[in-house]
Amino acid sequence: MSKCDTCVADQGFLRTTVRPDYEAGATRIRVVDLFAGGGGLTIGAAEAARRVGVGTTVALAVENADAAADVYALNFPDANLVREDVAKLFDGSLGAKTTSGERKLARQIGEVDLLLAGPPCQGHSDLNNHTRRKDPRNALYLRAARAAEILLPTFVVIENVPAVRHDEGNVVALATSALEAAGYTVASAVLDLVKFGVPQRRRRHILLAVHGKLVDPAVLLDIRSPCDGHTERSVRWAIDDLVDTSTSSGLDDSSTPTNDNRERMQWLIANDAYDLPNAMRPSCHRDKSHTYDAMYGRLKWDNPAPTITTGFGSMGQGRFVHPSRARTITPHEAARLQTLPDFFNIDSRKGRGAWATVIGNAVPPLFGVHLIEPLLCSLQQTVDRDVAALPRTTTAITANTTTRRPRKNVPVASSEAIRLRMSNTKRRDTKPEVALRSTLHRMDFRFRVDVPINGSRRRSDIVFPSDWVVVYVDGCFWHSCPDHGTIPKQNREWWTEKLAANRVRDEDTDAKLVADGWKVFRFWEHDDPCAAAAAVRDELLAQRQVSRRALARARG
Repeated sequence: MSKCDTCVADQGFLRTTVRPDYEAGATRIRVVDLFAGGGGLTIGAAEAARRVGVGTTVALAVENADAAADVYALNFPDANLVREDVAKLFDGSLGAKTTSGERKLARQIGEVDLLLAGPPCQGHSDLNNHTRRKDPRNALYLRAARAAEILLPTFVVIENVPAVRHDEGNVVALATSALEAAGYTVASAVLDLVKFGVPQRRRRHILLAVHGKLVDPAVLLDIRSPCDGHTERSVRWAIDDLVDTSTSSGLDDSSTPTNDNRERMQWLIANDAYDLPNAMRPSCHRDKSHTYDAMYGRLKWDNPAPTITTGFGSMGQGRFVHPSRARTITPHEAARLQTLPDFFNIDSRKGRGAWATVIGNAVPPLFGVHLIEPLLCSLQQTVDRDVAALPRTTTAITANTTTRRPRKNVPVASSEAIRLRMSNTKRRDTKPEVALRSTLHRMDFRFRVDVPINGSRRRSDIVFPSDWVVVYVDGCFWHSCPDHGTIPKQNREWWTEKLAANRVRDEDTDAKLVADGWKVFRFWEHDDPCAAAAAVRDELLAQRQVSRRALARARG
């Protein structure tokens, strides 16, 4: 396989022994990871962020299995790690009023860019023949949707096994309905992780939700390959440098086989075979009595590996015999095939069983990198557009003076006092805005502040995404209040055109939002915040009643 730039970067990531400083940078994405495990998906998100030039803050990671949480803490020591059941943190029903615990948690976490969730998949797995399709753990899938309702992240990624689509509780459909009611565009698909650069045959169901119109999630889920023009990444690509690193203990030590299995592995290598003949298999794993014919098989150097599971240390649990050595793959090699990088700290204090659980249950980080990087690029492009839309001021610094070059066509202020007053005018967080927000908070409503919506670069003062309600608090001068609006005497012609343009922009913004289905409120800065909040409250309660009815219909 030829090495393209992406392959070189990804292989370098896998073989790096020193953890990058993912938390560095003035600009950081804020991540929440539910059912976080050892942190494979978080590492994918952090690496994706690094590649687009921003840092990562883990605002919340939730994992209630101590062994996995210990590993997560080693790899993300600055994360807000909570060892708790996700269902206890986000305990409200879908579409219902926020609970007191959810309100408190949301205040602590703040704004979220990316919500990741890998709910337990064992209940959906085709290997679970006892409670499959109706396992009570399956409902945990909906906790991720509830978390999105509460935290309102920009992006939501929920991963699970393909069989989640057939759950008797219709968890995917219910989550989709709830997210759409919360203002998200949602797409889902079963993805072959080989197409995302993972050297392993592993298929996962991904639900991707994007708030507003930043990017179409269906387009992102239709990805073909992170690097076109060559064959799929293979076992050789991932682990050929580890062939002779086997040790007598630790991550580079393979499991000790039984005498029978040692003979079976030696036979595979000596005969250049990849599958045992029936006569050499245990009776329970012969072709006619067992459907999993990869058991006791040998890996091929130039093919992707099969799905790496927690049983990678036993040849009786899958095709886990090394391509050129009479042994099973080591934990280090299994981690590489899962694309867990060498700097990933798997906690040397733990035993082989704990390692196998963390490695086998991990979401391959490279999958996260190539799924999430386009999301962050779309977010970065939006930020760049917003910055480009702001008035540009060029500052020239000399030895002891700082001068500002006026913007094009903007007249010089008539006095220094006027210049200072205009330059100190707040674009956001004005006293009237804060008063209205405080009143809405006391009414127990959550919202986002000063954000662009529907793909527009124009920012909205207060937004309730799940209810499709947007609120503006307009200054009397800048928006030409009929009672208190004025036009300066100095540079009167310029100000007349400027303020008229503001009114036209406001009308255009309102028209576009209404056409897209938003309810728009505009209040003047002198309006009573209690009366304004009451009007918004009545609309929100009406919208939420409609959403509950729609969710009830979706549930059948």
